[in-house]
Amino acid sequence: MRQINIVLLLAVFLPSLSPSHLTAEDWRVWRGPTLNNHTPDTAIDSIPLTWSPTENVLWKSPIPGLGHASPIIVDQRICVLTHEPDTQTISLLQYGLDDGQQSQRVVLHENVIPPKYLHKKNTCASGTPSSDGSVIYVVAQVNDTIQASAVALNGEILWQKAVAPYQVSSKFWFGYGSSLLLLDDSIVVAVDTDNDDRGLYALAKDTGEQRWKASRPSGASYSSPILANVGGRSQIVISGGAEVVSYDPASGKQIWTVPATTDTTCGTMVWNDSMVFASGGYPRSGTFGIEVSGDQAEIVWENKIKCYEQSLLIAGDYLYGIGNNGVGYCWRASDGTEMWKQRMKGPHSASPLLIGDRIYASNERGETWVYRASPDGFERLATNRLGDISFATPVYADGKLILRHGSRESDERKEYLYAIGK
Repeated sequence: MRQINIVLLLAVFLPSLSPSHLTAEDWRVWRGPTLNNHTPDTAIDSIPLTWSPTENVLWKSPIPGLGHASPIIVDQRICVLTHEPDTQTISLLQYGLDDGQQSQRVVLHENVIPPKYLHKKNTCASGTPSSDGSVIYVVAQVNDTIQASAVALNGEILWQKAVAPYQVSSKFWFGYGSSLLLLDDSIVVAVDTDNDDRGLYALAKDTGEQRWKASRPSGASYSSPILANVGGRSQIVISGGAEVVSYDPASGKQIWTVPATTDTTCGTMVWNDSMVFASGGYPRSGTFGIEVSGDQAEIVWENKIKCYEQSLLIAGDYLYGIGNNGVGYCWRASDGTEMWKQRMKGPHSASPLLIGDRIYASNERGETWVYRASPDGFERLATNRLGDISFATPVYADGKLILRHGSRESDERKEYLYAIGK
């Protein structure tokens, strides 16, 4: 019932994701239709507990190059961002959802050279695209700038804009990794740096022109903005720069801020009716529960657990996370009480996905753990391996679980899309 209520609230408060633009068979944006990595109720009927290279794999298709961006699914098309070091290009690829056949390659940027400071766990194609059903929006670091693109489903590039310079200045520079936020008439791009170019930028969907810019705390950080309905109000929330901040989606005006997390965070925030939750980061650790009331917010609980690259997952009255220490956790969302913890193989960079009462979480070694979303104790249901590299978050559409995994083949990394189903 809680999941149904969340979907209904989003239909009211998020015009860009209203039923006229979105179907249960699509997964058009980072974090999916609910923006909380929850699948439709019917997904549990079609996604198996177990798979292997010879079991429950509907198809497998190669991805040229490499990237950590999650796939999105738009009208039976899988859209994937990739960087091809050999050709120095960033491209948007399309595959058929039914058969996995590549149908399109749109080169967005040429002469793309990874910066020397690029973290070994990052790529030049780590931000997940978004779509409103007719246009696909992409944000990527192209050498020393952050670039935004709008691409029609037929592959036509409608516009491209430089959002902001992106030049290394001091510490904690790992390369860009934030995913954009899609609103009704704009896209919102986080450029969290420790120089004067930092800001939250809103660009018009139709032209790419800047609608507003919001101030951000100083610090190189990598979290993605997300639109949460909390306390009966729709607001953009994001962590980073040792703060958790809320913004008005129409104007970019700051609603509230609290000193929480640490200098650098990567995960996307989650929420319930009255609270928001954030975790990170670098160089310090912490997970925080923050109560929101009107234009005020207050930290009501915190611990020392770091869920850094991966995002948290809210399911009912409980919060789930996978720490950088390789331990999975369940906390009561209201007060942070630890319900259970369990050692899990890792490390984990992909975010967990909720399918019914199951959590699907892929680690960096190509294993996807399936366990029960329950506060009563950890119950592992299955562990499934495809390849030996996985950084992208699993997504769901039309009865299929779509995975972006890689394999080491002759000392070279090769990436693949997999469709999992019964």
